[in-house]
Amino acid sequence: MDEYIKANKPDNQERVIDGICINPNLRNDFNNTKHSDRPDIELADWWNNAYILERDYQHSDDSYTEYVKRITGYGSELGYELESAEAWNLSQEKSKATFLASYPEGKAYLVRVLDSGAWDRSRLVGTYPSLDEALVIAKQVKE
Repeated sequence: MDEYIKANKPDNQERVIDGICINPNLRNDFNNTKHSDRPDIELADWWNNAYILERDYQHSDDSYTEYVKRITGYGSELGYELESAEAWNLSQEKSKATFLASYPEGKAYLVRVLDSGAWDRSRLVGTYPSLDEALVIAKQVKE
């Protein structure tokens, strides 16, 4: 487990709005650590302390070449069939359009909180289309 350092503490985050940390600098394995293994100070700092992660749209693969490598590698063992470049490009466009329909700002805002909702990571409270909506929910969770 990575060490919990000063830079990981809520008081030392670069972007905080109304007491809610946005894209906090958490330990690399923050969302892969059993609560019972966490340092007491981390639990004291982050328990029931909701935070927000911003996520831009991201293709599942950076390029058609990357897609081919992935599918012909382990994907073919799972029964996936290789799409043509044209079909892949179309599916990427559709995927992005679907994302933007749900998240018009071009970002998804994930509200997360370290609590008893999961035993080894923070709990996803929800995903919201605007920072303002995410802040309302994060504040409610924190109360």
